[in-house]
Amino acid sequence: MQHNSFGDLQCPIARSLERVGECWNILILREAFLGAQRFDEFHKKLGIAPNMLSRRLRAMVAHGLLEKRPYSTRPVRHEYLLTQAGRDFRPVLWALMAWGNRYFAPEGPAVHVVNSATGVPADPLLIDRASGQPLAFPAFRVVAGPAADSHTLAVHPVWPATTPAPAPVPGTEPQIQPADTDAHPRVPALEGCPHDQPDL
Repeated sequence: MQHNSFGDLQCPIARSLERVGECWNILILREAFLGAQRFDEFHKKLGIAPNMLSRRLRAMVAHGLLEKRPYSTRPVRHEYLLTQAGRDFRPVLWALMAWGNRYFAPEGPAVHVVNSATGVPADPLLIDRASGQPLAFPAFRVVAGPAADSHTLAVHPVWPATTPAPAPVPGTEPQIQPADTDAHPRVPALEGCPHDQPDL
């Protein structure tokens, strides 16, 4: 079935992609975490066309990821600040960074996450806040939630499941690979986003 927008789907992944799935949006958030706030700062750092940047900033404000605030009245100028929803995207960026370093950086990481006090490289890991356990299958799985519609119920089981989850086979538990410590001093310049489509 065709959808004009992912936003009308129940899947939270699809709804999230509606807000940040376009590659420029993620890079705008990256620059916001690095301190960019004003239009010309985003434009200079990303090299994105002004009309495309304007469109994406408007959408991110509408989706509640950025807040638009005036910093000048003559002429009128605005800055774009991360909202709580935007700030909560930081762990997603760190996880994406670690994944990219692991699989797509044969020369070694250009940037990585380190412990602020010791400088020791970190290996981002998603855990369950209540138990502290790593979120790894099959110990954890996706099930239908209380708001699930018939389509979601057809795809995801309801908990408690009718059959017990399979026990992990000894020796097959996910292994955490040590982070690569070969850091480079700067990030290569980004030439453009190949999946972006020009505004019409």
